[in-house]
Amino acid sequence: MKNQKTLQHGERFFAWVLLALSLLVLLLSYRISGFKSVSSPGAFPMAAAAVMAAAMVSIVIGNRKVKKPTSEGLKEELRLAARDIFFPTFLIYTGIIVAYMVLIEPLQFVPGSFAFLAVSMVYLKGSSPLKSVIISAGTMALIYLIFSYLFRVVLP
Repeated sequence: MKNQKTLQHGERFFAWVLLALSLLVLLLSYRISGFKSVSSPGAFPMAAAAVMAAAMVSIVIGNRKVKKPTSEGLKEELRLAARDIFFPTFLIYTGIIVAYMVLIEPLQFVPGSFAFLAVSMVYLKGSSPLKSVIISAGTMALIYLIFSYLFRVVLP
């Protein structure tokens, strides 16, 4: 027998917010330069935003078939969602993201992003420190190659 999934508190609202933000990012990325070629400045942001929007449309449609959580209106559902979401792992990882945003300018993109990826994988227990360094180095090398040769952009 198939288990019936129940949405978490605030999940449906959050999906709609993410869909709206994805569409906004798609619009803003199109306004960068339109879609003139694959190597135009707005091409990568448009592709990423299109994937985000398509994924969110799929999730919003899928959520219609899933049982809602029991709550007394939107205000109560959002209060329960905040209680469920803001646990220590979330707050600490938010701090890691803020540190990345602050340090990316002085460290530059490639080393700053490498450090962010490695620290993120270790903190979120995705891999050992050595494995996360190897994966981060490979990821950053791939990003560097894509941006240097496909998009012809010099990364800082």
